Amino acid sequence: MERIRRSFRLIERSYQILMQDKELMVLPLLSGVFITLAIVGVILGFGFSTDTFEQDRGTAYLPIFVMYVVTYTIGIFFQSAVVAGATERMRGGDPTLRSALGAAWSRIGAILGWALFAATVGMLLKFIEDRVGFLGKIVTRLAGVAWSLATFFIVPVLVLEDHPVDESFTRSASLFRQTWGETFAGGAGIGIIAVFAWIALAIVVFLLVSIGALIPALVAGVVGAVTIAAFTSALQGVYVASLYRYATAGHETSGFDEDLLAQAFVPKR
Repeated sequence: MERIRRSFRLIERSYQILMQDKELMVLPLLSGVFITLAIVGVILGFGFSTDTFEQDRGTAYLPIFVMYVVTYTIGIFFQSAVVAGATERMRGGDPTLRSALGAAWSRIGAILGWALFAATVGMLLKFIEDRVGFLGKIVTRLAGVAWSLATFFIVPVLVLEDHPVDESFTRSASLFRQTWGETFAGGAGIGIIAVFAWIALAIVVFLLVSIGALIPALVAGVVGAVTIAAFTSALQGVYVASLYRYATAGHETSGFDEDLLAQAFVPKR
């Protein structure tokens, strides 16, 4: 319970930092727009559809791989920008969209290299899942979960350090093992916040629809959905950046209580 309470206090500190740099919430929005355009481009470019996959899986794996690489690159790039901006704030600076994007762009080679590696792993898991039975599918999905946990810190490692792809993965996995309790509790905490936000939005939309205010309901639904998605994604980025910074630097991070953060990284027994 103490770890859970501590993680929620860390989320509160992350929120405080995000409120200092609200422009960071624009980055997840840009990521969503570019990923959508990229997916449409791949589908149109390859003439890809679910029917194509069912009829000729061998050929269909190519557009899926391309889609993985492109969407991973875009997603990681903008996540890196959020982490870079949050880190700049925690170092005492005053980040802007330009400085955050510039920091991410300076690491575009590493980001692209990781996207290729991650896409290859994703395709391998999908290939195995498509060819095994029920128990095999469970195993591959568990492997996918393990992969997601091991790469929890991959974005700050990519944007703030300089390692080959394999060492970046090892570094991220090491940081996760060091902080697995707080990492899991913090992610769950942000997820809970998102769930309550979505429930609140659904209630508002339902009430507007029930009184016949269809256009306001539509506007509230769209604006609310975009805001929740941008906020929770940016908050997650700040949270990861803060955990990474303290775990690696080992000193007080601007905007956070040193004693609280120190407790989050007590070696596990």
